[in-house]
Amino acid sequence: MSKRVDDEIMNEEETTTETDRHWSQVTQRHYDPDGTEELTTVIVYAIAEARGVSPMELKSPPLYEVVDVPAIENTFFGPDVAGDSRRGIGTVEFQYTNSLVQVESDGWVHVYESTGPDDSGLD
Repeated sequence: MSKRVDDEIMNEEETTTETDRHWSQVTQRHYDPDGTEELTTVIVYAIAEARGVSPMELKSPPLYEVVDVPAIENTFFGPDVAGDSRRGIGTVEFQYTNSLVQVESDGWVHVYESTGPDDSGLD
Protein backbone atom coordinates (compact mmCIF):
# COMPACT_ATOMS: atom_id res chain seq x y z
CA MET A 1 0.00 0.00 0.00
CA SER A 2 1.17 3.55 -0.62
CA LYS A 3 0.26 7.02 0.56
CA ARG A 4 0.70 10.52 -0.84
CA VAL A 5 3.35 12.60 0.91
CA ASP A 6 4.08 16.13 -0.36
CA ASP A 7 3.19 15.36 -4.00
CA GLU A 8 5.16 12.14 -3.86
CA ILE A 9 3.91 8.58 -3.57
CA MET A 10 5.64 6.66 -0.80
CA ASN A 11 5.39 2.95 -0.08
CA GLU A 12 4.60 2.02 3.51
CA GLU A 13 7.87 0.09 3.66
CA GLU A 14 9.83 3.30 3.02
CA THR A 15 11.17 5.60 5.71
CA THR A 16 8.66 7.71 7.59
CA THR A 17 8.28 11.39 6.80
CA GLU A 18 9.63 14.10 9.09
CA THR A 19 6.09 14.91 10.24
CA ASP A 20 5.78 11.32 11.49
CA ARG A 21 8.84 11.60 13.72
CA HIS A 22 8.97 12.36 17.39
CA TRP A 23 11.85 14.48 18.62
CA SER A 24 13.44 14.62 22.05
CA GLN A 25 15.58 17.56 23.16
CA VAL A 26 19.14 16.53 23.88
CA THR A 27 20.81 19.84 24.68
CA GLN A 28 20.52 23.59 24.46
CA ARG A 29 22.95 26.51 24.43
CA HIS A 30 22.39 30.23 24.53
CA TYR A 31 23.75 32.68 21.98
CA ASP A 32 24.41 36.24 23.16
CA PRO A 33 24.60 38.56 20.15
CA ASP A 34 26.57 41.03 22.29
CA GLY A 35 28.99 38.32 23.46
CA THR A 36 32.22 37.06 21.95
CA GLU A 37 30.98 33.75 20.47
CA GLU A 38 29.57 33.67 16.96
CA LEU A 39 26.21 31.99 16.31
CA THR A 40 27.95 29.37 14.14
CA THR A 41 30.18 28.43 17.08
CA VAL A 42 27.22 28.10 19.45
CA ILE A 43 25.38 25.85 16.96
CA VAL A 44 28.42 23.63 16.33
CA TYR A 45 29.09 23.25 20.07
CA ALA A 46 25.43 22.42 20.73
CA ILE A 47 25.39 19.71 18.04
CA ALA A 48 28.70 18.28 19.30
CA GLU A 49 27.43 18.25 22.89
CA ALA A 50 24.25 16.45 21.80
CA ARG A 51 26.37 13.78 20.11
CA GLY A 52 28.92 13.53 22.89
CA VAL A 53 31.83 14.43 20.61
CA SER A 54 34.36 17.21 20.24
CA PRO A 55 33.23 20.10 17.99
CA MET A 56 36.31 19.34 15.85
CA GLU A 57 34.74 15.98 14.95
CA LEU A 58 31.79 17.62 13.17
CA LYS A 59 33.17 17.80 9.67
CA SER A 60 30.65 16.27 7.34
CA PRO A 61 28.63 17.92 6.12
CA PRO A 62 30.00 21.38 6.87
CA LEU A 63 27.36 23.48 8.64
CA TYR A 64 27.42 26.08 5.85
CA GLU A 65 26.18 23.43 3.40
CA VAL A 66 23.11 22.79 5.57
CA VAL A 67 22.03 26.26 6.69
CA ASP A 68 22.87 29.92 6.10
CA VAL A 69 23.83 30.90 9.67
CA PRO A 70 24.78 34.51 8.76
CA ALA A 71 21.25 34.97 7.36
CA ILE A 72 19.74 33.72 10.65
CA GLU A 73 22.07 35.96 12.62
CA ASN A 74 21.26 38.98 10.47
CA THR A 75 17.50 38.34 10.58
CA PHE A 76 17.23 37.82 14.33
CA PHE A 77 20.10 39.87 15.71
CA GLY A 78 21.42 42.18 12.97
CA PRO A 79 21.01 45.91 12.51
CA ASP A 80 18.05 47.34 10.66
CA VAL A 81 18.36 49.72 7.70
CA ALA A 82 18.88 52.75 10.00
CA GLY A 83 21.70 50.90 11.78
CA ASP A 84 19.72 50.38 14.97
CA SER A 85 19.74 46.97 16.59
CA ARG A 86 16.66 44.96 15.70
CA ARG A 87 15.28 41.75 17.03
CA GLY A 88 13.39 39.49 14.68
CA ILE A 89 10.88 37.18 16.29
CA GLY A 90 10.58 33.52 15.45
CA THR A 91 12.32 30.19 15.16
CA VAL A 92 14.40 28.66 12.40
CA GLU A 93 14.81 24.91 12.33
CA PHE A 94 16.93 22.71 10.14
CA GLN A 95 18.25 19.18 10.12
CA TYR A 96 21.92 18.44 10.53
CA THR A 97 22.25 14.78 9.62
CA ASN A 98 20.03 13.00 12.20
CA SER A 99 19.54 15.99 14.49
CA LEU A 100 16.91 18.70 14.42
CA VAL A 101 18.33 22.10 15.34
CA GLN A 102 16.17 25.06 16.36
CA VAL A 103 17.50 28.59 16.61
CA GLU A 104 15.14 30.92 18.44
CA SER A 105 15.09 34.69 18.20
CA ASP A 106 15.76 34.92 21.94
CA GLY A 107 19.17 33.32 21.36
CA TRP A 108 18.42 29.75 22.47
CA VAL A 109 19.73 26.94 20.28
CA HIS A 110 18.04 23.58 20.89
CA VAL A 111 19.21 20.25 19.50
CA TYR A 112 16.82 17.31 19.24
CA GLU A 113 17.26 13.72 18.15
CA SER A 114 14.65 11.51 16.63
CA THR A 115 12.93 9.04 18.91
CA GLY A 116 11.41 7.22 15.95
CA PRO A 117 8.20 7.31 13.97
CA ASP A 118 4.85 8.29 15.39
CA ASP A 119 3.61 5.24 17.33
CA SER A 120 0.47 6.83 18.69
CA GLY A 121 -1.78 5.69 15.88
CA LEU A 122 -3.21 9.20 15.66
CA ASP A 123 -3.08 11.03 12.35
